[in-house]
Amino acid sequence: MFLRCVSSSALFAIAGWVFAASTTASAESECTNGIAVPEGGDYSEWPELFRLTSEYPEDPTLSNKDEAAGPVDPTVLLAAGIGYHFLDPEGYDYPDQAAEIPWSPPVNGTNDLFLEELRAEEDYQYADIVIVTAYAAKFYEEHIHATGDEIRYVIDGTGYFDIRDVNDEWVRMHAKAGDLIVFPSGIDHRFAVDDSLYLQAMRLFPGSGEPDWSSVPRSAIHGNSTARTEYVETYMCGVDPDMDDDHHHSHDGEGHEDSSEDGSDGSSFSDIVEEMSKEDSMSGSSSLFSGVIAIVVSAVVTIAASI
Repeated sequence: MFLRCVSSSALFAIAGWVFAASTTASAESECTNGIAVPEGGDYSEWPELFRLTSEYPEDPTLSNKDEAAGPVDPTVLLAAGIGYHFLDPEGYDYPDQAAEIPWSPPVNGTNDLFLEELRAEEDYQYADIVIVTAYAAKFYEEHIHATGDEIRYVIDGTGYFDIRDVNDEWVRMHAKAGDLIVFPSGIDHRFAVDDSLYLQAMRLFPGSGEPDWSSVPRSAIHGNSTARTEYVETYMCGVDPDMDDDHHHSHDGEGHEDSSEDGSDGSSFSDIVEEMSKEDSMSGSSSLFSGVIAIVVSAVVTIAASI
């Protein structure tokens, strides 16, 4: 009788331990896209952020703003790794509506001390100033930078940066003078001057070597880019949308909507990924439950044999 009591206790102890282990494993397997963003931040100086009416607008220089979707909170881009500073260029010595390649703060000039501190802190040794006065299709092809972060500081004029968030959906930023944006290596984005057809921007690049402005079109990545893989692991729970055979973003560069963005039932790609994640989770839970049953049955057989 004593042996039976001990055996029952051991059995329940084993079952309890396995259940606790399975619960812990399940909790640890959960992942939320994006990095944590501190609460209570002041985002009043951020530029306007909004959704697009089309994945590939017919005329990217126009707003193409989805009024029904409402504004996008800056935390959406912060969670995707976008860095932002507002540095008012007014009163500092920059070329007057001209390019300068490379650029250095003028000796004895009126220079922005915060910019100098930021460059020293982040090792942005190289800088130049460029001018954009027309729409360029090559800038608007969705791409990543595989050789490091991209830093753009708007000194004058305005333009659009389209950035994919951690759910693989576009956020359009209407950048203005004073906006310094840091795009992490591996994030999908593109640029178009707006209908003012004028933007003057500083490009910064880390290190003392020659800057590498090369980019990789999204259509050419498909899992073979280390920078993209690292970004996906850090910000998207390791699930790369480009690895889905039914999801394509390639287009002819002139701007058009890719009908393969949506599922045949009208569901968006993010909905499909979410459903697949649920199925994977259920499959994992089923396997784990089968493992628990196997361990408990094995324990019963062992205990019975010892009685």
